[in-house]
Amino acid sequence: MLLKDLTEVWISKYEKVSDHGEIKKIWKYKDMAYLNLQQDLNELDRNSAGEVDYGIENARTDMEYDIQKGNGISLKDISKLDSFIPDYTVTDCPKIGNTTLYKLEKYNGD
Repeated sequence: MLLKDLTEVWISKYEKVSDHGEIKKIWKYKDMAYLNLQQDLNELDRNSAGEVDYGIENARTDMEYDIQKGNGISLKDISKLDSFIPDYTVTDCPKIGNTTLYKLEKYNGD
């Protein structure tokens, strides 16, 4: 992949913390990566109402990164922040040949 097509992203993972009996997700910075972000729209990216879901991004790379299903992806630097919410969450990460495809969904803070 060409370097000019790659986007610098910051990876985070969450920990579940009990706050007076209420479970909260606390996001922690994990690593940084360079991914090729694309919005491939097709019939499968429709929500239950039949509308195209523009909150789905595809990120591709041929490098080995420790990105797992459920991790958060941020497009701004979160490495020095204590409290943040990622822009996207990883919903799937199949490997096709030597390329890994990460399916990202817009994260709304749930």
